[in-house]
Amino acid sequence: MLKLLKYEWKACARICLPLYGVLILMSFVTHLLYSIPQNSTFGFMLPAISSMLYMGVMMAAFVVTAVILIQRFYKNLLGSEGYLMFTLPVTVTQHLLSKTIIAVVMIALSGIAAFLSIGIFADMSFGTLFVDMIKGVARSGGLLFGLELLVLAVLGIADMALFVYMCMALGHLAGKHRLLMSVVWYVVLSTAVQVLLLLVMMGGGNVMPEALADAMVRWLDSTMQTITPMDAAHLMLRFCCVFELISDAVCFLVTRWILTHKLNLE
Repeated sequence: MLKLLKYEWKACARICLPLYGVLILMSFVTHLLYSIPQNSTFGFMLPAISSMLYMGVMMAAFVVTAVILIQRFYKNLLGSEGYLMFTLPVTVTQHLLSKTIIAVVMIALSGIAAFLSIGIFADMSFGTLFVDMIKGVARSGGLLFGLELLVLAVLGIADMALFVYMCMALGHLAGKHRLLMSVVWYVVLSTAVQVLLLLVMMGGGNVMPEALADAMVRWLDSTMQTITPMDAAHLMLRFCCVFELISDAVCFLVTRWILTHKLNLE
């Protein structure tokens, strides 16, 4: 498992990390150009061009990260390299876990790089402001709140990666045009999930038996009167974490079942 993680990390990091470095460097250069007084009429053009390049690098960082992660999964497990990968003395679960863990790390790093670059571009004292914000949260007793947000973020990023992997695995079941079918599965399933959630939020009370709905309303009313707003926020975050965890498990198990029982590398 560790060797899989090391191999996957090297394959992704050798392309993505230099791009993240360029992004941060471009934000620094752009900030400096805007800080230098412009003495000529056309002096504003250089900072403007640098800003456009900075935005282009930021978009490229996200796009390249997504493309690399998708390409790694497709080539390693669904493409010609699958013949070699599935002969290794590791399980399908370990293959899928290694891909998911590195996907979470790389997506998180791309977000952190973008976050830092925006801070550098906007104000060089951004780092101090961020540290002060962390200290303020710690003094207010919000460490648990921050931990819950971190867990939710990790589960959410993993859900994005696993959902894409599941759609690619489903698309691979088709005899022809497998990449196209992966896109079709992604559009169909993502739309279906959004519609289902909307229907649940709008019509959940009408579907439920009246006695059960009344009991839930009374329970929510009594609960909200006895807990503080911070407790309510903790409860909501934990509910979201459980929901994301269930979604992660469903996508993981479906993808694992397809890779184990329905994989066709021809």
